[in-house]
Amino acid sequence: MDDLDHRLLHLLTRDARASVTDLAAALQVSRGTVQNRIDRLLHQKVIHRFTVELGQSEEDHQISAFTLIRLKADDGRATQAALRRIDAITDIHTLSGAFDLVAELRVRSLKLLDQTLDQIRALPEVAETQSHIRLASAGKR
Repeated sequence: MDDLDHRLLHLLTRDARASVTDLAAALQVSRGTVQNRIDRLLHQKVIHRFTVELGQSEEDHQISAFTLIRLKADDGRATQAALRRIDAITDIHTLSGAFDLVAELRVRSLKLLDQTLDQIRALPEVAETQSHIRLASAGKR
């Protein structure tokens, strides 16, 4: 990947819906160059997916939480596969430190959050969990 690829990825992380024409104008290259770069990045699996970020009004009606997960002696692959099958989990990351995984959850109610946490805790290789409800996002905009 070169500098143009990195700049393109930066623009796409800020707005995955940006048109190829707008991206080309921002990068000062042709539309075909941008389309070819996107196609190549998709083929190389540098870009995994384009996604939707909910607007503030929809986020106000959802509960978002992070659950830290400590595993028993498992290498984590089976547990990660089981976690991916839980609809409320939007993202999973491996960690270094005291916990092995962190799962991001989005649900409509505290009851559904509790049920989802019960599902996670019931997985055979889960030794311990610690959950944190997101109150506000302080991310870059």
